[in-house]
Amino acid sequence: MKLEARNLGWSVRGRPIVTGVDLAVNKGETLGLVGPNGSGKSTLMKLLAGIRQPTCGDVHIDGKALHRMPRRVAAQLVAFLEQQTETTEAITVKDAVELGRTPWLTPLQPWSPQDDFIVAQALADADMEGFEHRSWITLSGGERQRAHLARALAQQPQILLLDEPTNHLDIQHQLSILELVAELPVTSIVALHDLNQALSCDRVGVLSGGRLVALGLPREVLTVERIGAVFGVRASILTDPTDGAQMFRFYPAF
Repeated sequence: MKLEARNLGWSVRGRPIVTGVDLAVNKGETLGLVGPNGSGKSTLMKLLAGIRQPTCGDVHIDGKALHRMPRRVAAQLVAFLEQQTETTEAITVKDAVELGRTPWLTPLQPWSPQDDFIVAQALADADMEGFEHRSWITLSGGERQRAHLARALAQQPQILLLDEPTNHLDIQHQLSILELVAELPVTSIVALHDLNQALSCDRVGVLSGGRLVALGLPREVLTVERIGAVFGVRASILTDPTDGAQMFRFYPAF
């Protein structure tokens, strides 16, 4: 499904946090969203997910306004993995992941063996097999992040929004989750801090001061000049001799 934002903005007490964002993410595409702290990434992600109502503009899915959709229908289409989501409830990992099936359940379509299969597959994809009966409060930050991802996968969305999904994860799980997202047959937007990780996305959008200042292919958007202007650091491009892949190295601006 195609996700579009048109003149999207959000302000608090008259202070603009996100301003005039025009964005179209094509079906099956993975868009990386980068920007310094305070640039508006998390707010934009919540606007795109329909969690926060914009003060101007709107979001459309395949041409239909997201805010006009019944919440259950919207939840069947869009899953959002927040940067930090905690609970004090005494639940297990399986309980948390099963919540992803909620939009699909009705009195006429209660829980079924198919739901069990979907939850088990989501746990496996997030490398959380064997954690099903672990209490939530016993999990590390990285384990909780992977459980949240499993919940989003169990939702079986057409559009997947991930706000810094590699937070708290070790290198192995960072790589495996980004690879999994790239392989999923969904439209994805992934907010990232690591610019080298963003290079693997189909396209990259750069936020600065709440505005989308660049959008395009990673190599065209993430130039050393733009990195200096937006992030306030110097950058050089290195080539890995093992496979020819390019990556950034960063230096203080002074």
